[in-house]
Amino acid sequence: MIDLDLLIPDEVPEAWPVNSRRRWLTVGTLLLVLLAVSGAVVPLPPGLVQVRTATLVPTSTYRIMGDTLYVAEARADGNRVTAYPLDPGVARWSTPVDVLASDLAMDEIADVVLVGMFQPGVSGDHTVALDRRTGTVRWHSPLNVAALDRVRDRVVLTEYPAAGLGSGPPPTRIVVLTAATGRRVWTYQRDSGCEGDLPYVVDRPGTGLALLCRDGTLTVVDLDTGRVRASVDVPQTADLVQSRSNGYTQIPFGARVAGLPDRVVVSYPAAGRTVLISFEEDRLREDWTSVVDQGNYGILDCGPRICLGNATTEVALDRGTGAVVWRVRPVGFATPLIDRYVLVAPAEFGDVHLVDVGTGEVVMDLGGWTVEAAPTGRPMFFRSDGATGRTWVARLAAGSAGVEVLGFVPNARAETCGSAGGYVVCRTVRDTIGVWRYNGS
Repeated sequence: MIDLDLLIPDEVPEAWPVNSRRRWLTVGTLLLVLLAVSGAVVPLPPGLVQVRTATLVPTSTYRIMGDTLYVAEARADGNRVTAYPLDPGVARWSTPVDVLASDLAMDEIADVVLVGMFQPGVSGDHTVALDRRTGTVRWHSPLNVAALDRVRDRVVLTEYPAAGLGSGPPPTRIVVLTAATGRRVWTYQRDSGCEGDLPYVVDRPGTGLALLCRDGTLTVVDLDTGRVRASVDVPQTADLVQSRSNGYTQIPFGARVAGLPDRVVVSYPAAGRTVLISFEEDRLREDWTSVVDQGNYGILDCGPRICLGNATTEVALDRGTGAVVWRVRPVGFATPLIDRYVLVAPAEFGDVHLVDVGTGEVVMDLGGWTVEAAPTGRPMFFRSDGATGRTWVARLAAGSAGVEVLGFVPNARAETCGSAGGYVVCRTVRDTIGVWRYNGS
């Protein structure tokens, strides 16, 4: 394990000693988490090269996607989305839109930029699709984005007034549109007694929409046709038999369904433990059952593992068997990073660790840095130096051998920084946004 508690010097950092320690879940949508990177540091390459600046208002959202910086602003004179090239040059387009709030999600799919907001109680459009090249509005909808189907270039929308497909009353429409044109492909009605789930990004042809209802029926809906692919009753374990004697029909209160890319997992509490039953995606054949201590676990996809997390414990299960591969307790929080690492804050130490999700081994001990929780490549780290106003930028070195310091960004706040495709974007203290290209990109 690499212990990286470094003070960023003005000169080139030197290698730091390697120590050892321990391990690891919550969510995010571009979350930034406070950390400290301790460990071997690769010598500093030539600094970051600034390629773009733009002004923006305080209530703004921005993201680099492909070769473009997109900025969404909630302005007094009207809300708009502007597309800038990453290198110097005038804006490609700027389009007025209605779906603007301080918290927006932006994604690219097919040849459109999808802009969506999650604002319960707000009427009007919640989603708009803009032509990636011209900014022209292709289509708009009052529904919320629930998932991006990249296999078929479709968007899954829902009436549920928040992220995801939701559960409970009222009944909720699920609508699938073609991303490029907004043409409706199919519609499904989630009953008020059912809970639905599927991955936000669908990139496997066999992934389906999972539904668990109060009567114990588990259903998977085919994302290609919108038809029910399979429907089964949740198996009758001893815990479920006991729950029926306590007044439940089939499954106890607190049962959940998780639609993962390759399987559907049903979980429910039982006598201070959690029972998990895994079903394959095609015909909902049961492939394993696992019982773990404690309850109220969230279930997340963690690449080679299935991650379980509650307020005190984090558990990683083998995808194929449900066996516990590793566990750590107590913890402060944890969250997955890409499909190989997970971020964990063990409560007894108060530190944050970068953990190999496959083995549970601590890769790094992180301290004064922030880490980008949803990077597209190697994990990126940011650290502010209050004395100089610099924000240092680093990435995980090849082979997880340490941290490669890329350079620094002047007058920027670390918690506002993100990265994509060899570029770093940060909001500066002067209410501008800057883009830097880093060495080796």
